[in-house]
Amino acid sequence: MSVDVEDTVAAIATAPGSAARGIVRVSGREALACVARCCSPETRTQLGHSKGSYRSPAKIQTAPPISEVPVDLFVWPTERSFSRQPTVEIHTIGSPPLLGAILRAVCDAGARLARPGEFTLRSFLAGRLDLPQAEAVLGVIDAANQTELRVALEQAAGGLSGVIEGLRQRLLELLAHLEAGMDFVDEDIQFIEQEHLQSELTSIRTQLTDLEVRFRDRGQGAGTPRVVLRGAPNVGKSSLFNALADGGSALVSDASGTTRDYLAQRIQCEGVTFQLIDTAGVEEQIQDSLVASVQTAMQAQWSNAHLELFCLDATRDPTDWEQGQLSARSPIPRLVVRTKADVTFPVMSIAGAIVTSSQTGLGLAALKLAIAERLTQGNAVRGEVVSCTAARCRDSLRRATERISAALPWVAAAAGEELIAVEVRAALDEIGQIVGAVYTDDILDQIFSRFCIGK
Repeated sequence: MSVDVEDTVAAIATAPGSAARGIVRVSGREALACVARCCSPETRTQLGHSKGSYRSPAKIQTAPPISEVPVDLFVWPTERSFSRQPTVEIHTIGSPPLLGAILRAVCDAGARLARPGEFTLRSFLAGRLDLPQAEAVLGVIDAANQTELRVALEQAAGGLSGVIEGLRQRLLELLAHLEAGMDFVDEDIQFIEQEHLQSELTSIRTQLTDLEVRFRDRGQGAGTPRVVLRGAPNVGKSSLFNALADGGSALVSDASGTTRDYLAQRIQCEGVTFQLIDTAGVEEQIQDSLVASVQTAMQAQWSNAHLELFCLDATRDPTDWEQGQLSARSPIPRLVVRTKADVTFPVMSIAGAIVTSSQTGLGLAALKLAIAERLTQGNAVRGEVVSCTAARCRDSLRRATERISAALPWVAAAAGEELIAVEVRAALDEIGQIVGAVYTDDILDQIFSRFCIGK
């Protein structure tokens, strides 16, 4: 993204459409002068009287038929603004024609239209934000529910950046010791113990691997938890999927093993959005390679889930396998669901189980509420990241982990600081790309082109 960050830029900063309040944002060296040229003579003199931020009423002169518009100016005349440039926000009634007229007046006075994401880009280039925080701004804008908003806000506050920057600083310290040893190779000085170096690199690799796992499979949306239906074949999982998804698209049949793949549906209830996933029934005896592959896919979905809905047929008592599953400790949170309660009530009661019927709707509201409560109270998606950050960072984390792994044998063999330092520097470059300490115009263009104008 090739932009002149010294230009004065302007854009409507509020969402399209009518509203009680609308904002035109102006940023750059000449921001205050451009806005002043648009003001009526009696209010123009009020501007520029303070070195700190301030609010000032004013009247903006626009082209007919609107002419003069009363506004409130919020002024940051120094680098204390979001972009670390002089910035003026023009607040008025959120009328699209009115905001458009003000924007044209400001541009006629010397500003140019801002490109998508240019305000946030300037904030990044000025060191106000790192790249994960900048992407979190987009996450806040695009958040479709409370969960996604929380994830984005946590990332914007630096929750992810602090972890990654901490790892980066540890690697920098190790590299400093290694390079000191290279500079004083003829001296009998040991700047870092081999055991400490190996321990630190191993610890950093472990944390990088954990981060990569957190970032994996985030294509379904930022912070969206996955709820998996699990159970034996033909216990009513697909019918329950369709009922929860208000129709869904799962194939329902009395034939065992009808579901051979998995289906996913995005569902929102009680302010929580989640991915509901219908999987094939768990086969106790695998008979052929097709069944084996289906079971492998089902296991993968289950292992990556945030919540399991373990389904039991209410028309019969649980099998030995089902009893074993109930008594075993699940690695993920679980809700037990009795299905087909329209046919008969459960033969054997199970403490805590939610009794449902996909045909009559019995228990579905209670089940949705229980899902929302479990995901919220259990903080099932704590530690998630904005999806665009995850997509960008996964490869960098993997490559950084590989470089640390390549360095460890050299440490064990006491092969010398030069070989170890090469790998540590490469790992640092990869981590630097995540936080924006190392970047290219192509990376910036890829990130900020997704932003809307005015942000």
